[in-house]
Amino acid sequence: MWGGGGGHYDIWAAFLERWAAGEDADASGLPPLAPEAFTGDTWERLVNRINQAISRRLQAWAAALGRAMGDARDEFGVARALTQARDGLRTIRGLAAHPHLPPDLTARLTDLVNSQIRASQEAIERSVETMRRAGADCGAVEARLRTIRDNSLLGAVSGPATSPAWAVDPSAPSRRRVIPT
Repeated sequence: MWGGGGGHYDIWAAFLERWAAGEDADASGLPPLAPEAFTGDTWERLVNRINQAISRRLQAWAAALGRAMGDARDEFGVARALTQARDGLRTIRGLAAHPHLPPDLTARLTDLVNSQIRASQEAIERSVETMRRAGADCGAVEARLRTIRDNSLLGAVSGPATSPAWAVDPSAPSRRRVIPT
């Protein structure tokens, strides 16, 4: 595992530092990781670095979503903030489900990210109840709840881990068939 560039640990560690800082780092060239290729302590340190990078990215994501929703002036702005947030979550889930991580680790990381997504969606929906208790207009409260549910963060959990929902594979066969008459 150790060669030319400092080994797989160093490659992953350098990537994780850049990625955790918010850089749009490309994870496709990362080498496969096998726990048995590392000492127990080294493997534990690497897994901790992966967890910390995901945690930092989730914290930055949550702060950005909070700012975007706070700055939104209407339901369109809230919907846009939630849609962009889902794209950010897909990037985070993409690392958690990276094909070069061991399957048991990807399962744990993906579960961790998915629970954070669910908790965030629930918190956003609870915030609408705060609006209601504060005496906001009933129509505005219902519109906000509809916007939040129509643009749910849970779409990132059920969708693909890496590509946005609007992505189209140009090489895929058309789903439409034209039958000559």
